[in-house]
Amino acid sequence: MPKSKNSPPLERLRHTLVLLTLVVLAGAVGYHLLSKLNYLDSFYMAITTLFTVGFRELGQVNNATKLFTILYLITGLGVATYALSNLTALIVEGDLQGYLRERRMEKRLQDLRDHVIVCGFGKMGFQAAWELKQAGVPFIIIEREANKGSKNPRFEGDIFLYGNAMDELILQRAGIRSARGLITTLTTDADNVLVTLTAKQLAPDVPIVARAAQLGMENKLKAAGADHIVSPYEIGGRRMAALLMNPNLMDMFDIVLNQDQLELGLERIQIHPSSWMAGKVLRDARMRDTTGCLIVGIRREGQGLHFNPQGSDSFEAGDEVLVMGPTAALKSFESQARGESEPPR
Repeated sequence: MPKSKNSPPLERLRHTLVLLTLVVLAGAVGYHLLSKLNYLDSFYMAITTLFTVGFRELGQVNNATKLFTILYLITGLGVATYALSNLTALIVEGDLQGYLRERRMEKRLQDLRDHVIVCGFGKMGFQAAWELKQAGVPFIIIEREANKGSKNPRFEGDIFLYGNAMDELILQRAGIRSARGLITTLTTDADNVLVTLTAKQLAPDVPIVARAAQLGMENKLKAAGADHIVSPYEIGGRRMAALLMNPNLMDMFDIVLNQDQLELGLERIQIHPSSWMAGKVLRDARMRDTTGCLIVGIRREGQGLHFNPQGSDSFEAGDEVLVMGPTAALKSFESQARGESEPPR
């Protein structure tokens, strides 16, 4: 029985072709028994009759053969027409392209690792995704509104997953367990709380950055499991005041954060116990000379963040070092901090 229109297009066509093959086989058997034809001639008659070619009739032509041909044509033409309509839909209506595109997206979803999930493609989600793209960080966008953003030239070729970000199945398809983080920028705080709760149930260790649309929602988002809360109105107000009170400082931060102006980054890098840096005094490590990085601060468990460390301070295993420098320098620092490379000579 042919599949419904909701079935995948290739599956519909496959089942239709199977049915068409069965009809041709039935016709060949019928002509073999009624017209006393060999198997090759029987298939010849079945195919030429079904597709109304009608060169000439072979074998015995009697009343039984005529009745069989009438029934065979009625049945076979219906199946052939249905198969042709499915093939037309695949080629003309774009079902095949859409199906293959969906298969390619599923393959890309399965291959995603160490990526960021952006929930919501509004103004904040758009900007967050754009920053990730400029930084070369792999990401996937979950958006409830179908086709929203997929035709934006800035995100051509990027992965859009259309569905409800609060749905466990959608988050699983987005690779929540292998993600490096999740950003939820949905319109309401209630939705962001639900996304956070759902994500933490599926992947308790994944870092989550959540938008707080209303002041006072920070505690609820924290309780739901969000690691960082961003309130656009609070941040906007602070920035507007800071631009008047200390514009030079804000300009410096803009230069650091804006990669279009200067290839400079700010990273938090942890010292691994196997790293040669563990236990080394900053003066002896000479990280600024060998990597080109500037050490802004060191965060040690139970001691908070120590800004502008002196040369007599030391690195310890487990320290989180706040480092500023070009991308290549940061990668070199991180490689040595993880114990993946030897100290420079």
